[in-house]
Amino acid sequence: MDLFHEIRQIEVEIAKAILAGADATVGALKSQKTAFERQLQLAALKCDMLRDANNLAEDSAHILHGKETMFDDWGRELTRIQSQLGISFESKTGDAISSQLQNEIRKLCTDREEDFRELQKSTKINFHI
Repeated sequence: MDLFHEIRQIEVEIAKAILAGADATVGALKSQKTAFERQLQLAALKCDMLRDANNLAEDSAHILHGKETMFDDWGRELTRIQSQLGISFESKTGDAISSQLQNEIRKLCTDREEDFRELQKSTKINFHI
């Protein structure tokens, strides 16, 4: 149903009713026209909301992608530090430090990756109008 066409048809009917002197018909037609105009406004608002929500989701996806890169960089840096610490100390001490740091890195990375994946899932928005 084309609301613009319906509104134009109602305007024609209003003009005919005015010429015929049918005041009751004019009032009913004006009410009907107002209802169609509100439907048009609502449809426009829904379109605007959908566009804005999609823009927000797209912006969030770009931000998350940047954070994902930072997360990867963070993991590489921790691995580099672990290697340097392992070399800096005696064999057994270095191995113990390296092993402990590796376990901590693994735990931190697993926890942060789970948090990050949950955040990613929460930003996948589907709007149905």
